[in-house]
Amino acid sequence: MAKPFRQRAISTVGRAYSRDPFERVASIGGTNADRTRWSLSQTAAIVLIERGTDEFFFQVGEQRVRVLVVTHGGEKYLQSEREKTHPDELLNLVTTVPSAPPSVARTASARRRR
Repeated sequence: MAKPFRQRAISTVGRAYSRDPFERVASIGGTNADRTRWSLSQTAAIVLIERGTDEFFFQVGEQRVRVLVVTHGGEKYLQSEREKTHPDELLNLVTTVPSAPPSVARTASARRRR
């Protein structure tokens, strides 16, 4: 199998609001070599991995841990290659949660200015 065109380091995981362990990753992201940020939905990352164009990983100390596509109950999701020995390892990276809708954010900032 040919090497993927791009190897991307993951530094953030966007969490979805779900109790289902197979639906908790909403997105992954990181920083490019030129310091610009990238972010992909879980679905987009799965497509890139399956095409063989991209490979995603994260660092744990000196070890490089790959992210794999796993199918459970007919649904695909992302998981670390060490999931059996390190449960929720991917989810334990720096996580981001969906931001509040703009109207809520404006209301909160307006209250602070008063």
